[in-house]
Amino acid sequence: MKHIKNNLISTAIFITSIFLSQALSAHVMVAQHGTLNVLEKGAFMVLSLPISAFEGIDDDNDGKLSNTEFNRHRNAIAKVIHNKIVLKDEQGVRVLEDMMLSPVVSHDSPNAPVSQLVVMGRYSLTNLLSPLEYTVEIFGTSPTENSLDIVATRKSDHKKQRVKLTPKNPSVSIF
Repeated sequence: MKHIKNNLISTAIFITSIFLSQALSAHVMVAQHGTLNVLEKGAFMVLSLPISAFEGIDDDNDGKLSNTEFNRHRNAIAKVIHNKIVLKDEQGVRVLEDMMLSPVVSHDSPNAPVSQLVVMGRYSLTNLLSPLEYTVEIFGTSPTENSLDIVATRKSDHKKQRVKLTPKNPSVSIF
């Protein structure tokens, strides 16, 4: 009986940690900022994007995304991300894998509609020292949502590059 109780407690802690880590991860990235970190197994991306950048997902036209809207339009959001966020290396376009979407929820009102969405994922790279071209074509409707500050790092040679992407300048060569 004690063994079963311990297993239930362990399972509950595991499930709780998954939910907490997803909610907390959304608070780690400031709106209109992102990172691209090249490590041993590829490039890992985290971006905070405005909800207003996605057409057809704000069903009640309040400028925010409710849980219901997010769940209803998750696949459409993912499709836009795959089409409009592109990383290329010497072998061509890399595919964003293991994508996670996390609405940026308020500590005070966790069920309130949100205006930002954190996108996380990774790109597999065969040559970690290859020059990269990074393109993001997802920008919001307000002036404060028309730029994206990215910090790119490459662990192997300790390189770091800060870039600003805009609708007029959505691509950058990295490293």
